[in-house]
Amino acid sequence: MLIRNKIRVTTSVFFFLSGIVTSTWSSRIPDIQRQLHLSNAELGGVLFSISAGLVCGLPISSWLVAKYASIKMMTISTILYAILVSFLSIAPNVYLLIVLLFLFGATRNLVSMAANTNSIEVQYLHQKPVIATFHGIWSMACFVGIAIGAFMISKTISPFWHFISIGLITIVGVFIFKRKDRKTNFKPEKKAFFVKPDRYLFLLGLIAFCAMFCESSMFDWSINYYEKVIHANKDYVTFGYSSFIIMLTLGRLFGDRVIARLGFTRVLWISGLLMTAGFIIVIAFPSVLFASAGFLLVGLGSSIIVPIIYSLAGKSTKMSAGYAIASVTMVGYLGFLLSPLILGGLSEKFGMQSAFGFLIVISGTISILAIGLQKGWWIKENRTTKL
Repeated sequence: MLIRNKIRVTTSVFFFLSGIVTSTWSSRIPDIQRQLHLSNAELGGVLFSISAGLVCGLPISSWLVAKYASIKMMTISTILYAILVSFLSIAPNVYLLIVLLFLFGATRNLVSMAANTNSIEVQYLHQKPVIATFHGIWSMACFVGIAIGAFMISKTISPFWHFISIGLITIVGVFIFKRKDRKTNFKPEKKAFFVKPDRYLFLLGLIAFCAMFCESSMFDWSINYYEKVIHANKDYVTFGYSSFIIMLTLGRLFGDRVIARLGFTRVLWISGLLMTAGFIIVIAFPSVLFASAGFLLVGLGSSIIVPIIYSLAGKSTKMSAGYAIASVTMVGYLGFLLSPLILGGLSEKFGMQSAFGFLIVISGTISILAIGLQKGWWIKENRTTKL
């Protein structure tokens, strides 16, 4: 019992560290944009490099986690992640920033892959669902990170000192909480560098694509939306992001209970509707109050989609948890890849408010795909679990 709880706490800490580093970068994107004099379209191209790193790093990440165990990769990748975020604020030009963000995205992928695989290993030690709670802790860390970012902005502290401080704190946290006991229910695997998803996993991946497209948009553009569409005071520019993160966190912390009560596909269907309603409010009523309410709905709807997808993928009988998650994530990460380019281009041509209308279509598609998942579209012979 003691060892099981210690392992769960350690995994929770690494989810927290990953979240706070991720949100640290997101909180200062407008500052970096001004620092390098980037237009919205140029910023979209720069942010694309993170998505490119996520996608390109996925096969390597799944292979490393399968070969060297998730806990070891979780430790190493979190340290690298902290180091990279420390360098993002000192890029002297856009070209070096693109390279650093590509590496930042690839390392973020390794952190995510290792942590999520480890969470499934931890799940095997518990009878009740716990995976959504880990994602809730990650979201809570994002809220803490954005709160720190808001404080830094209000005190006019430069991104350099902000990023360096968070990087050092993260590295210290890794050495304090890293696990020496690396025994798990999984043994190192020797499999192909990349495993093609079956039709069932591909459908899960399409839902992940829509969810990650919208989530990436919140991380990359929500603060910009408050600055350039709502024209909010600098003390309020993080309200939308904060609203999104608050409900993302609460939804994940209580998500396991909701899933147990309503079932996987019903929760996915409702989640898509909530996100669609949220984006409609954000676009129709561009004020701090109404937009924040809209982002609350988006965060609530988005909260447990990815945990559900990873839970279902982890139960696949076709391949191990690590490779199943990698297969689903490969499709899902295309959302991260395309989001900055599409929204950046649409914002430049039609304005950011109109560009956000595309998110209504993407979030609505989640509900449609959830119905397809329940009815068994494309997956009759590949269903691996009762939905």
